[in-house]
Amino acid sequence: MKNTLYKLFKKPFFGRFSKPWRWPESADQAQWTRLNIRSQSGANLSALSALAHTPNAKGAVLMVHPMGVIAKGFWMKHGHAEVLREAGYHVMVFDLNGFGESTSTTMDFPLDVLAAGQALKKCHPDLPIAVLGSSMGAAMSVCAMAQPGHPFKAAILESAFPTLLHFWSRYPIPKLGIQLSKLVYPAGELRLRPTDAAQNLIGNPTTLLIYGEADEFTPVKDGRLLWEALDKKTKTLFWQVPNAAHTHAFAANPEEYKTRVVDFLDTHLQHS
Repeated sequence: MKNTLYKLFKKPFFGRFSKPWRWPESADQAQWTRLNIRSQSGANLSALSALAHTPNAKGAVLMVHPMGVIAKGFWMKHGHAEVLREAGYHVMVFDLNGFGESTSTTMDFPLDVLAAGQALKKCHPDLPIAVLGSSMGAAMSVCAMAQPGHPFKAAILESAFPTLLHFWSRYPIPKLGIQLSKLVYPAGELRLRPTDAAQNLIGNPTTLLIYGEADEFTPVKDGRLLWEALDKKTKTLFWQVPNAAHTHAFAANPEEYKTRVVDFLDTHLQHS
């Protein structure tokens, strides 16, 4: 009954993304290993892991997708995963609950990020772990870093909204749902609020925030709000990317993206 109610509540937010998941055409399936992860949200999460292309890996990175039918495939389709593997990092991609091949349960997406991060650490116990998130995945990664037991020593977060209403206020029905949830179940909304999580980070992972100047959904001014909250708690860098649309900083400036992201990981993950 509980899951049925959550599915009804989630439908205005994510219903259009509830379609069968398919591998991106560019992905070499033989290089990826399937994993199933149990989340405290109650979901069974579908994940894929791939090893670094270099013999001595420097660390491992959990990649948390933005909203979309492609879900975990976002990182393979657009090339982010290969950039990290070529730079010497193992990677794991996974579907948040209700997306891709994962089952749908509650709105406790930070618990999904936590579970996937812990699974990645179990796979590579001797390596430092980072998280790379985009849009919803980035926002929920901030919230996951306020959860006890998270393994993340560094974070790269692109297009993260500071609160749910900052992103959803342009959509009348989801906006109403969030406003009602703040009245009926305020603790639930608070757990999904990145600016609140920023005040309660555990371990203070160094963070790189990325925002595109052409982003209509999480504009730079919203990014600055999250930066102000995070920077009070931990070292937080900010990269404002010219001509980049929502979640597409890599496409807008691939060479600088590679340099900044890999240098950030090499510096802050290794020194964590």
